Amino acid sequence: MGAKLDEIHAAREQIAFAAFSMLEERLNNFSKMLIIGLGDRTRAVWWMCMRHRSLDGRNAYQVIADGEEDRLWELVENLCGVPEF
Repeated sequence: MGAKLDEIHAAREQIAFAAFSMLEERLNNFSKMLIIGLGDRTRAVWWMCMRHRSLDGRNAYQVIADGEEDRLWELVENLCGVPEF
């Protein structure tokens, strides 16, 4: 059972980092600001996957899919304390 859980965890981690790599390609300025705001890429990867109260219980990818990128920029601006590019 432990080996199966390790396998699932590794697959989840691989998917999370692959999704963030795509984000870096498509929304480069946003991903850079998120990394700056959170301190490193790994934190940014997991922040994107987490559900947030401020996003009505959705994760950041769901917000992008719903066409609300501006809402994410507002959150990142608050994390960084600077306006968007």
